[in-house]
Amino acid sequence: MGKINNISLNNFRNFSFCNLSFNKKSNVLFGNNGSGKTNILESISLLGKGRGLRNSNISSLIHKNENNFLVSSEYEDNKNIFNIKIYPKLINEKYKKIISINDDISKDASINLNSSLSFLFFTPEMERLFISSPNYRRNFIDKLIFSENKNYNKTINLYKKNLLERSKILKINNYDSSWLENIEKEISKIGLEIYRLRNRQLKILNENIKKINKNNKYPFEIIYEINDDFYSLSLEEDEYIEKLRINRMIDSKFGASKIGPHKSDFNSIINNNIDASQLSTGQQKTLVLMTLIAQCNYLVYSKNITPILLFDEICSHLDEINRKILLDLTDQFDIQFFFTGTEKSLFSFMSTNVEFYNITEI
Repeated sequence: MGKINNISLNNFRNFSFCNLSFNKKSNVLFGNNGSGKTNILESISLLGKGRGLRNSNISSLIHKNENNFLVSSEYEDNKNIFNIKIYPKLINEKYKKIISINDDISKDASINLNSSLSFLFFTPEMERLFISSPNYRRNFIDKLIFSENKNYNKTINLYKKNLLERSKILKINNYDSSWLENIEKEISKIGLEIYRLRNRQLKILNENIKKINKNNKYPFEIIYEINDDFYSLSLEEDEYIEKLRINRMIDSKFGASKIGPHKSDFNSIINNNIDASQLSTGQQKTLVLMTLIAQCNYLVYSKNITPILLFDEICSHLDEINRKILLDLTDQFDIQFFFTGTEKSLFSFMSTNVEFYNITEI
């Protein structure tokens, strides 16, 4: 079981200094709005690969009137200790995140840590997942893929880079056709890989939702499926390339490609006939929690990965059903949890193996 033993913040967000030691199971950060609860969750999320919970620019993490910050933490996994330090470095006039692991900033050190450390997030915006934009749902599924596959972000970024390059080429009247053909071939290759990984992720969710709900202990059955007029399981690279070629003129006018995984959406069918967007806010929250439990089930029992769960303001709209689901989540998995909320009393139903931290008093 991987666990974060402590964290220390210097000039990070609203904190000049903050030092906390954590319980190996459940940790509740409570306090007034604006006290910095979510900032602490964000600092924890930065210990992993990427830009963390909020996907913020590194420069925005620096405390007001300062020019640097430091996040220090001890992460433990199977008796291996990782002393982690996160700080910004100005490279080509832009702040980059630097991660030091046991005083080693090499790529190999990061790969070793990332093979062990994984996060799953819940944020208040996820309560509106099924009525939000397709882009938000794509990002949600992509984060689940990333919890297992730490190279997935590179695939997404390379795909976006090639899409942008193609759009620039199409704006040129006399472009090099061979250059464009190479770009479109790359887009097709990467696009099909993204489709494959997303389709695999939905299959994983559907299978594991059935596993966790085999005794009908949850109120819904959920089926996730891709909603994309262009994509099918039989889609081949040559067909993809040809469609991009045919669409060149319309894409040049539109300013972007009208086909590909960047245009996909996902359907969530409840009890075989109801779209998730028709449910209440509380019911939609139930679906998100069930989805996270399903992903935990897959990571823990199929991949031997013990994710750390970060739940921001989880207790808003938390009815009795969702309390039971949350309790089931904490009881079912031997993993570490971090929760935030405005009041300690909101977590009174979590009575055992919980540590409380009043962030207002820090």
